[in-house]
Amino acid sequence: MPLSSQGPLQASARRSLEAAVVRAFAVQATDAPAVLDALQACVCRGGEWLFRQDDPGDALYLLARGRLQVWITTTDQGEQHETMVAEVAPGETVGEISLLTGGRRSAGIRAVRDSLLLRMDAAAFDRLGRERPQLIRQLAGSIAERLRQRTGGPSASRRNLRTIAILPLDEQGHAAALAVQLSASLGRRGPTLVLTAERLAALGAPTVSTARDGVASAAMTEWLAAVEDDHRFVLLVADAGDTAWTRLALRHADQILLTAAASGNPTPRPWEQSLLGDAQEPAARRALLLTHDGSPALLTGTARWLRERRLDYHLHLRAGVADDLQRLARVLAGESLGIVFGGGAARGFAHLGVYRALHEAGIPVDWVGGASIGAVMGIPMARAMSPAAAMETIREAFVGSKPFSDYTLPLVSLLRGRRLDRLLARHVHEDIEDLPIPYFCVSSNLGRGTPQVHTRGPLAPAIRASVSLPGIFPPAVIDGQLAIDGGILDNLPVDLMRAQPVGQVIAVDVTSRQTFEVDYAAVPSPWRLLAGRMLPFTRRYRVPSFMSLMLKATEIGTMTAVRAAGSRADLLLRPPVSRFSITDMRSFDRIVDAGYEDARQAIADWQRTRETESRGKMK
Repeated sequence: MPLSSQGPLQASARRSLEAAVVRAFAVQATDAPAVLDALQACVCRGGEWLFRQDDPGDALYLLARGRLQVWITTTDQGEQHETMVAEVAPGETVGEISLLTGGRRSAGIRAVRDSLLLRMDAAAFDRLGRERPQLIRQLAGSIAERLRQRTGGPSASRRNLRTIAILPLDEQGHAAALAVQLSASLGRRGPTLVLTAERLAALGAPTVSTARDGVASAAMTEWLAAVEDDHRFVLLVADAGDTAWTRLALRHADQILLTAAASGNPTPRPWEQSLLGDAQEPAARRALLLTHDGSPALLTGTARWLRERRLDYHLHLRAGVADDLQRLARVLAGESLGIVFGGGAARGFAHLGVYRALHEAGIPVDWVGGASIGAVMGIPMARAMSPAAAMETIREAFVGSKPFSDYTLPLVSLLRGRRLDRLLARHVHEDIEDLPIPYFCVSSNLGRGTPQVHTRGPLAPAIRASVSLPGIFPPAVIDGQLAIDGGILDNLPVDLMRAQPVGQVIAVDVTSRQTFEVDYAAVPSPWRLLAGRMLPFTRRYRVPSFMSLMLKATEIGTMTAVRAAGSRADLLLRPPVSRFSITDMRSFDRIVDAGYEDARQAIADWQRTRETESRGKMK
């Protein structure tokens, strides 16, 4: 276990750790010294593992300073895969279950950067229990409550970033200017400091070590810790190259932002490999910020920047578009909002009404995801179109072009899909990564039976796959494999949105809650149905059409999963659209209005609740 003891704590450090104990375990300040005495201060270096999955569990850890990642190892067809599923911020604990049960670790924990932890093993826990039994009850109750919050409902996955390294891929002045702008935005949320190699001496920092491993001296570690304690955010502006300061900045960062002008050379710089690709690479999440001059209406060329870099996400910063910088600030502050649009055929027009309600409420959306018709309705939002322009575009596409009317011999599907293909060719030309607001959609891989998440590549084929309802449209071809409607396997991709750097998630579920009641004992023959429609004075039977039955059949298979996913959203909207037929394109405006009226009230109530909770936390 790569831990090193801190030795005796200085008085100032001890006070800081006692405060951390009070916050983490909900004990009285007078009891904090006793709890702290039962804890051992230790350090886990950046990039190293605190423990691995399936290791024996014998202690819990309170993260006092730094950042940790939670990794899960799974086995698929004999191959092991490691997936980072969460991050741990200061004030949070890990290893509680193992301490209480003595079982093995259910996940691995890795340090993003040099992290100070407080360790309590089973012997210390038992000793504290004998000496202060009432305190142990408090600790156990606090641990149980923290576990409940993690697993018992739709809590926001906030990032709580503190130290952010800005790594320029070209000249440093551009990054320094960005840091100043970002500092002004983040400064509204708390004290923010910009550090460059040139400013260190003026601020009284110790000399930066010239060692290439990026390990700071004890004096520099203490200085950076003090700076972090005094500020909500610290922006570390690295040099445009492999320097001692750059390595130090990257090693002490919770998040690394690579910055470049989109019009520049996308080829990786020679020093990127030595900084970000060797065995000692920093573990922090990485994002690419591409700046664009002149606020271009259509962004291009992003794929060239992403192709040879390992990145967690990317954002666009367009000149003159203030909300792009504000989006970056919201992401870093853990305040960004992701919206998920579910499938439901024509009922999906209600998503446009939700968009209008959000726009009128002044709530910016920072990430967009969707499945089936929800994937289509999310495009105007990802393009940052106005709600009015979005409604006009979608009305023309679905009501005017009638993509559900090119019937064919049903060997593969009821519809040929050519009208849909022409529709996409006319309206959708960009790559997903070029959209100004991050976007993803979901399709279902027919061969593997797994969801396929589309985050890069041409948008039109991804949309074609996501809306390819089996039996209605022919399957789409993606990378040489057949793909069908995304709603088959994940009709409300809340969990996929949770994996993005968003603080809160709004989900819009437009599946039907309607029951089918009929006044006949068995479905009449086709001839009797036809007679009821063609001949006067003949009974007309209420039977769903072939297309409606197919659409409804795909919907009911996911209803349980959709409801479970919706419960994990911070705000779940269910517009009252069950009264509309799943193929009712002519009711476009009424469906949009239903979504708008329902969302307007729900969003207003949600905002009031958030404001009340925010005021309560400030007291």
